[in-house]
Amino acid sequence: MERLKVNPSTPVTKIFENGTKVLAKPVIATHLTPGDTAWHEAKHVVTAENIIDATIIPNGSVLGSVRPVKMTAISAVAPAADGHVGTGWDLFVTQNYLGVDPGSVMSAARSILISKSNEVEEVATMLQERGTIHQTDVNEARNNVKNRQEGIFPVEVTSVSSSGDVYSYETTSFHGEVVLPIDYSTPFQIGNEDKQEVLESIEIQSHVISNLL
Repeated sequence: MERLKVNPSTPVTKIFENGTKVLAKPVIATHLTPGDTAWHEAKHVVTAENIIDATIIPNGSVLGSVRPVKMTAISAVAPAADGHVGTGWDLFVTQNYLGVDPGSVMSAARSILISKSNEVEEVATMLQERGTIHQTDVNEARNNVKNRQEGIFPVEVTSVSSSGDVYSYETTSFHGEVVLPIDYSTPFQIGNEDKQEVLESIEIQSHVISNLL
C-alpha cells in the first residue's frame, strides 16, 4: 500500500516509478454564506456550550434567538464583545436580569470566540442553511471542525496508468493521508468524457509541483 499526503483545500499529485499518476483532491461541499443574524446567534451558541435550540427565523421584531440550557453573562454579551450592532437587548439582559456588568465579561467572551472561531463559522453556516438548530446540530458542527483539524475529510482519488487507463473513486483521509491501492484496476473506471479533463488537471498539477521543486 502507498500513502499520499493530501491537502484539505487544494489538489495534490504524485507520479510513481511505474508511470502511474495520481491526483487526490478534497471534496469540498458548497455552503451558504452566513448572514449577520446567523453570525450573531452563532456567537451566543458557541459561548453557551449547550443549547435547547437556536433560530434565525424572524418572530415579529426579533430576527433570531437562542435558548441556552443555562444563560450566562459571557454568552449574553458575546456578539457585543465581537463588535456586533443590535446588541442592546443582550446588554440589558446581562445587566438587569443576570446582575452582571457587561464590561466585566467582554474580554472573556472575546477570548472564547477567538479560540473557537472555526466552530462559530460552522454553527453560523448551519443556522443559515437550516434556519433552526438544536444541540445535536451543535455537536455535529464541533465534530466537523475536529475532523478537519485531525485531517479527516472526503477525498476524490483519480489515477492514470502508464497505458492511459483512468480510474476514480472517493475515500476519506486520516491524519491528512489517503491509502492508495497497489492495484489500480479495482476502483471504478471513469468514462471517456471525463478522461481528458482529468488528464489535463493532473498535468497542470504536475507542472505546478515541478516548478516548486
